[in-house]
Amino acid sequence: MSVDFRLMFVYHGSMMVMMIAGGVLSLQQEICITTVLVAVLVSISLRYRASLGWQWPGANGRDLLSAIGTAILIAFFLFSATPLFPVSSQVLPWYLGAAGIGTFGILSSLKVVSGTEADFLLHCTVIDQYGQQIPRFSELPKPKIVEAGWKKIARGVYLGAFLLLWIAGVLSFYTFGASFKNGSPLPTATQTEPLLNHGKTVYVTPAEKQRIDRLQMSSWLFIPLILCGLILHFIMGVKLYDNAPTLFEYLKLKRSGT
Repeated sequence: MSVDFRLMFVYHGSMMVMMIAGGVLSLQQEICITTVLVAVLVSISLRYRASLGWQWPGANGRDLLSAIGTAILIAFFLFSATPLFPVSSQVLPWYLGAAGIGTFGILSSLKVVSGTEADFLLHCTVIDQYGQQIPRFSELPKPKIVEAGWKKIARGVYLGAFLLLWIAGVLSFYTFGASFKNGSPLPTATQTEPLLNHGKTVYVTPAEKQRIDRLQMSSWLFIPLILCGLILHFIMGVKLYDNAPTLFEYLKLKRSGT
């Protein structure tokens, strides 16, 4: 793991500790602690980068689109939790932790941070005795792998389906929370359908209940979709997880004795 990735874990762990602490700290104290923590972690990262001569490799249009997409998705995810969990001292660390993960994803898309130290060192330089920059590491040329067209299509379909189901799941969470928050404690002429949450029941309109049921039903498709993903990756050889070898790659490595 890169230093930045480790610092992100330190930040996330600190947010979880504050969350476990409950309401011991006030909202203002949590914001103050988080601000100081971020300042310290960023300073550590900047000093480490300066010591190794790190240079930003730049980002292209595709990287920018990826960063914007990540920002929209993380904002959508955080907003979906607000009806059931309004911001307070008890839940603010959860929001800050999730925002930290999203921020790391955005910076990673823009190539400002790297998940691995090897990727980070590729963009570091040293100064020789003549004052010229020397790359600390040079990236080895990667062999060009020709992938079957059907594998590209299968990967695109799977990732598209996964994104749609994820959006449906988050939307289901938001719809449930908003309906529950605005529900009536007693049945009314229009709010006749019961909605249960942790032992508490409110009544919503039939249209709201039907919408919630449909969205929750779509979320259950995650289980068969993940199973299909495992079959695609490990058995059919469609590369979905970069760091996990397919069955063919594993057997090939095993035969070679590596």
